[in-house]
Amino acid sequence: MTKKPRFGSFVTPPTPDLPVESAQPTTEATPQDSATSTTIPPAPSFEERRPFSTRVRPSRKAALDDYVMELKRAGWPVSQEGVLDELLQALNDDPDLRARITARLTKR
Repeated sequence: MTKKPRFGSFVTPPTPDLPVESAQPTTEATPQDSATSTTIPPAPSFEERRPFSTRVRPSRKAALDDYVMELKRAGWPVSQEGVLDELLQALNDDPDLRARITARLTKR
């Protein structure tokens, strides 16, 4: 039994009747030259994720579960991790929300 060349079917010898490409250098399209570069935003950079484990009241956990399930039933591919990530981002970005949470936490 003889072995067939592994890549033999993909490699073909050059044929003399095909035109030879000119020796002129070709310029490759750069993202700035592309017409779509103005309409497609750059991909976001992803930040490393780390485990975040904490204890919460069962009623708050149930509310989170219900909210995630509500979004999933509506067809959105969300997770508890995504919801918590957005809540933490909103706490960081929204000074009014931050002030309300601070007032609740520091109320005596």
